[in-house]
Amino acid sequence: MRYYGEEALGLIETVGMVPAINGADRMLKAANVELIAYENVGSTLVTVMVKGDVAAVRASVEAGAAGAAEIGKLTAHNVMPRPIRGVGDIVSIYAVEEENCERPRAMGLIETFGIVFVLEAADAMQKTADVDVVGFENVASGYISVLVEGDVAACKSAVDAGVKAVEKMGASVYSSVVIPTPHPDLVKITRRYTIENLLP
Repeated sequence: MRYYGEEALGLIETVGMVPAINGADRMLKAANVELIAYENVGSTLVTVMVKGDVAAVRASVEAGAAGAAEIGKLTAHNVMPRPIRGVGDIVSIYAVEEENCERPRAMGLIETFGIVFVLEAADAMQKTADVDVVGFENVASGYISVLVEGDVAACKSAVDAGVKAVEKMGASVYSSVVIPTPHPDLVKITRRYTIENLLP
């Protein structure tokens, strides 16, 4: 989606993907805003961008920042009421695709430092509950995420089991979350990480 700076711009930035996804879900549910861009910036930073009128964007960013900080590290958040055209051009580089999305099933996400731990978590998640491993992401600098979908109870059981499996190995999970009713536009983000898109 091309952004021309015609509306206010709201941004949150996190360490890792899972806090960013949770923040994005909260942003989209809090106010009448539109998801316009998402980027794995590098060095573990992930950014979510929305547009709308100034009041809506402020409410959205406030909710998104709180949602991200609840489960991980929020590194920055901002509202730009009237960005210049050049800022819009930069944002457009990271644009998400425009399309109507069906609401996904409940989501369960776990993020660890290192692939060894996330694979153990993914194994435990699927062995414990009726969930499908649908996504995987290497954010960089060792942060790795796995995403499952299923009904709410299954996702909760799966995430609990995944966290316990990692802790049993003597490590800790960086972040985890269950999103019972994800906003439909989250698919514009999570589609990038689907296993089918990542496999050769």
